[in-house]
Amino acid sequence: MDIKETIKNKKACGILVKALGHPSLVLMAEEAGMDFLFYDCEHGTLSYEQIHDLMVLGNASGIPSVVRVPQLARADVSKILDYGASGVMVPMIESREDARKLVSWSKYPPVGQRSYSGGANTHYGPSGNHEENMKKMNARTLTIVQIETMKGAEHADEILSVEGVDAAIVGPCDLGISMGIPDNVMDERELAVIGQIAEACRRHGKAFGIIGSMKLIRYFWENVDLIVSAIDTNLLRDGMKHAVKACEE
Repeated sequence: MDIKETIKNKKACGILVKALGHPSLVLMAEEAGMDFLFYDCEHGTLSYEQIHDLMVLGNASGIPSVVRVPQLARADVSKILDYGASGVMVPMIESREDARKLVSWSKYPPVGQRSYSGGANTHYGPSGNHEENMKKMNARTLTIVQIETMKGAEHADEILSVEGVDAAIVGPCDLGISMGIPDNVMDERELAVIGQIAEACRRHGKAFGIIGSMKLIRYFWENVDLIVSAIDTNLLRDGMKHAVKACEE
């Protein structure tokens, strides 16, 4: 259930959840062998309360949750971890200071300054045992910077040098937009920039991930640790098209 341990041993595969809030999603993901569920609070429609309930079930079922919060804000970062997330990612990280803030709010002392509260993150257990709980949660919490602008790419080395940052995930769509080439993530110029981010991750001992097509992920297969290609809405759409085609045939 520890996502950090998983990516030490294999390439971890997850599904991006934007719309489906039913608990059956967690059970089907676990049965299918997904390594984690990746909830999108930036572009998705699920509320924090819905995600809390899904993550509690996921933690009980042995499938960890990673959440992209909508912005770099203490309330968003700390709250989603208190709700039981195994990992948190903030979009549009562009500087060392951005990364330091993320670590400060996602990790307990002595690494960060996260405020302590029991709850879903401590499996609603009894109060107390703060020091041991903080140590365990710091060890298992995956703090992820999302690099998806040229400014972020240019500062990748300083971002990834921050203690407490565990991984970087590339957002190829927004990266392409920031480069002025929005419609072809396989453009050689964008591939070169993504490659530089992957190399920075390796230099600093951080995991590297991509949210994108399997074509792009295959291109960086030797470097990628976190794979997010499937999206719940796309799976539904493709399944419906398959059903219609089967009926027509």
